[in-house]
Amino acid sequence: MNDIGYGVARMTTRQRAGLALHVLASLSLIPGFIFLAPPSSWNDPVLIVALWVLSVIADRSDVPLRIGARFDATIALMLLCVALAGPVPALGVYLAPLVVNAFTGHERMLRVGTLANLSSTGWQAITAALLLEATGFATASTAQAVGLAIGAGAILFYLGWALAPAIYGPLWLGVPLRNFTQALRDMTPAATVMVALGALTVVAYDGHGVLALTLFALIAVLPQSALTYAARTRSVSGLDPLTAARRYARAMAMHLGLDRNERKELDAVIQLAHVRDVDGDPGQHLSHTVVDWSEVSCAAGHVTEWWNGAGGPAGVPGTIIPRSARIAAVARTWAALTAEGSPALGHDEALAHLEAAAGIRLDPRVVLAARTVVAQERSSAAVPAPDPRLHHLRVPAVLRRAIAAGV
Repeated sequence: MNDIGYGVARMTTRQRAGLALHVLASLSLIPGFIFLAPPSSWNDPVLIVALWVLSVIADRSDVPLRIGARFDATIALMLLCVALAGPVPALGVYLAPLVVNAFTGHERMLRVGTLANLSSTGWQAITAALLLEATGFATASTAQAVGLAIGAGAILFYLGWALAPAIYGPLWLGVPLRNFTQALRDMTPAATVMVALGALTVVAYDGHGVLALTLFALIAVLPQSALTYAARTRSVSGLDPLTAARRYARAMAMHLGLDRNERKELDAVIQLAHVRDVDGDPGQHLSHTVVDWSEVSCAAGHVTEWWNGAGGPAGVPGTIIPRSARIAAVARTWAALTAEGSPALGHDEALAHLEAAAGIRLDPRVVLAARTVVAQERSSAAVPAPDPRLHHLRVPAVLRRAIAAGV
């Protein structure tokens, strides 16, 4: 959870109530672990350390949501730790990333969000461990063990939501509870998959040991880390205008549904228009087309046409302009606002310029595609105009938007 950082004296009554609840829940963990929690086992320290290491990796490559909640493979790692080692080692699944983040300066340790997550994690671990003990998990058959582990995972997920985001968000952040209820619904499908993977790994660990844990890491943790790595940002301001225009065009073409051949033609149009330095002059256009009558040559000459027909070299309007030329026009304009040697605007500012020209100089549908590209890229104060990359990921648009929200 993110912390607002107000001093106690500046807290509202609502925030004091939230803080009091988190402090009470955290303090109650002491008698909870002493008198309620089933005993923990430290007989397999390699397993415990491995789970803690995986929790650090998962934390660094999780998928944040816009309302402040975060979701990753931690739910499955907690289930593994509770079932195979007990509730105290499971608490380390949260504490290990916290300590590493604090040591590396990635996150402050003393904050209200820490209390929320600490109390949530502790009571999740205790409750899940009690369920597994009460239902005879240790002596259950394979099928029963999987079912019980899934049940424990469900408790981890829903109790974690109830004790952290559902309290922290409305009381400390002032975000309506319905937003977090929507987040719970959004996270449930992925949580179900993670819990199922965790349950299968728990049962497989007895017979396969480290191999089962390795397979879990390959399936649940490493792909998540790979997505985060692929989503790393680099500013367009360091790219020359041609390279930036080509990348913008490629990203918009993906959203507009152009096939591979059409995207290749679009790229050729942008490069040729750049080489010719087209300026809309009819004589220049004629001198090129009499030599090269290809579709690419023709489209390259029309990138300076206006959507309303007021441009050159021919003054053709709307959809009569070749589609590749219309896309190239938006890409070149976008690059002229953000690339090297330009005003180096952020994408939001550049979009305002593009949208002001939509319906006059630029194709409104292509400008809308530019907005879609921006919505699925990771902009930040440090990198307000990132090189569009996430459209390359063959993942659903919902996931691309979730990754884009992680800054």
